[in-house]
Amino acid sequence: MFRTTLAPDRGMLFVFQELGHWTFWMKNTKIPLDIMWLDKKGTVLHIEHNVPICQRLGNSCPRYRPREKAISVLELRAGEAKKLKLHRGSKLTIEFP
Repeated sequence: MFRTTLAPDRGMLFVFQELGHWTFWMKNTKIPLDIMWLDKKGTVLHIEHNVPICQRLGNSCPRYRPREKAISVLELRAGEAKKLKLHRGSKLTIEFP
């Protein structure tokens, strides 16, 4: 939240303790994002492309969630998923510095 930039080679990874239909929204998010839900093996289960910022007041921003339970969610700068040719079923390997 409140981030104004995100480099093309960077992302934000959210890892959860259990599988779930993890819901995300864009409240207080200042840049559009691609949001991807992943299974335990790093396979993309669902992608929301070019999710716009939300300027609504209160808690009325749209919510985004997958159809299947996921263990993690990866957010990239909007357009990066298509640029990297990511789609449902893509297998990701995430390297940490």
